[in-house]
Amino acid sequence: MMSVPNEELERILENLNDKNKVVARSFLSWLLEKQMDEEEEYLTVSDLEAIEKGRIEYQNGQTKSLEELRRELDI
Repeated sequence: MMSVPNEELERILENLNDKNKVVARSFLSWLLEKQMDEEEEYLTVSDLEAIEKGRIEYQNGQTKSLEELRRELDI
């Protein structure tokens, strides 16, 4: 992964015209939002508890697997 020094980013942004600054701002906002989405992709304690609950329910016959549902529905 390549890192760009802050000074270089600031120099690039300073040299943009007003129209391109708007585009750059929009793009950078999109990157930050995407980065935040990626950080949220990790499983939380709540997620892990729900998975374990589902496993227990499946073992007890309270739910069906996706494969079982597909066979029943012929899909």
